[in-house]
Amino acid sequence: MRRLLLALLAVCSLSAAAADNWKPFPFDQSAYDYSGDKLRQAWPQLTRGFGNYPFPDAKWVMDMAARYPQAVEKTVAAGTGFSGKPEEAERYAQQLQDVWRLMFRGDFAEAKKQGMALGVGGQVPSLFAQVIYAMFLVPDQAEKHRLLEEVIAYTDQAGDLVQADIVAQFGRTYAKARLGEELSVPVVLKRGYTSQIPQELDALLAKHPQQPFALALYGGYEAGVIRKVGKLVGKMTYGVSADKMESYFKRSFQARDDLPIGHYEYANALGYVYGDDEQGKAIEHLQQAVAIKPISAMEALEVARAQSLLDQQKKQLASR
Repeated sequence: MRRLLLALLAVCSLSAAAADNWKPFPFDQSAYDYSGDKLRQAWPQLTRGFGNYPFPDAKWVMDMAARYPQAVEKTVAAGTGFSGKPEEAERYAQQLQDVWRLMFRGDFAEAKKQGMALGVGGQVPSLFAQVIYAMFLVPDQAEKHRLLEEVIAYTDQAGDLVQADIVAQFGRTYAKARLGEELSVPVVLKRGYTSQIPQELDALLAKHPQQPFALALYGGYEAGVIRKVGKLVGKMTYGVSADKMESYFKRSFQARDDLPIGHYEYANALGYVYGDDEQGKAIEHLQQAVAIKPISAMEALEVARAQSLLDQQKKQLASR
């Protein structure tokens, strides 16, 4: 057992070191400063895509420690300095908040490094930072896949503790969905993603039925399957359909319509399912995405990606 623990800690150390080589955030970060009380004040808006996600203060730390003693054991084993005592909670909460600050600011490598040093609690913002970095700043597909697969591996190690946190749950499924879009059908089938992704999203939405991110991801998943295998095979074999795709996005927009990624994902989904037939509608949603003022580095990257796709769509439309 001790050997296994040391091995896992060694992997964490290597991953944190590797993060030092990550590319820096390419835009101005001054608007994403959430130092001091700014983080708590902006927290509901920053995490609106996850629904009512609790602020990680000392009370939250102690509540989670009481509910999940296994998490405390893993945190102690990682040498974080937190052993579940109330007098240690404030310091741990401040450290955890700092990781979220780094993530929202776009200091993804440092968020990864500091978060992994905090044990399973710190892994939540740490690995979410890795997902964002992989999706938006890694040009090499093989490296992007490696980073996403590493996120899945860490959540596998966490076991049932993943169910304790909706960001961890979403990040895990998001990584699988993005891999599923780019890997071949045989590989996706071999890994079991076609069953795991809808099962995990169903479980997440059973507890949080109006979570915008999960709903948009479900819609994107439906569209992605249709893109790969077609509407008929998609419906007969995997139970996906254009109607279900539309329904998930409609629910997502009803919950929040001010998330850039929601509009971007829907524009992509429209292309996957309808081709050029709904290009006008796709352009409208991309325009809505770029009109949203980003409040975090993640949203800035999403808006930039939407702008790039919008330019492509307009260029394509003009060339007809």
